[in-house]
Amino acid sequence: MKYQATILASAITAVLVSVAASAGTNSWKGESRDAWLDGKIETALMLNGELNNFDIDTKVHNRNVTLAGVVNSEIEKDLAEEITENVEGVEDVTNNIQVDANYRSKMEQTGDSFARTWNDLSTTAGLNMKYAVNDSIEATSIDVDTKNGVVTLTGTVRSDASHDLAIEIAKGYDHVKEVKDNLEVKK
Repeated sequence: MKYQATILASAITAVLVSVAASAGTNSWKGESRDAWLDGKIETALMLNGELNNFDIDTKVHNRNVTLAGVVNSEIEKDLAEEITENVEGVEDVTNNIQVDANYRSKMEQTGDSFARTWNDLSTTAGLNMKYAVNDSIEATSIDVDTKNGVVTLTGTVRSDASHDLAIEIAKGYDHVKEVKDNLEVKK
């Protein structure tokens, strides 16, 4: 795995060096030059670890660049402009990037959704295991369902003590925000 990462890094470096070397001899004009410049800007934004270049749109016309999109802070907006201004060949930058402190990119939303789903699944599995190893609780009689950190317990238990124990175990489990009690005590 480390070997593959080294090869990938070497390949990217080789491409960037060849692009930089050919930049000095670039005689492209018009739309071709603008497309080439747009690619250089997109690459520069992508290589910066502080920005999500998928949230920033670039348009180049006659070496003048317009930035658009949404970022989380003025610092990110200024950084995108600074990076763009420093790309060789750029004459002017119009920064139309919007700042929204609550903005979440699709990638971040997907990551959050995955993490939430993973936490819910691991909570359900973990509670089922805790109930299974506890002699006071009939684990097979309790259905555990977790959604967005809310655990719903459904089924039957033998006694009030078993009921209270099942609830307390769920309340004390990691990532649990709330426990909905649909357990019935069978006597």
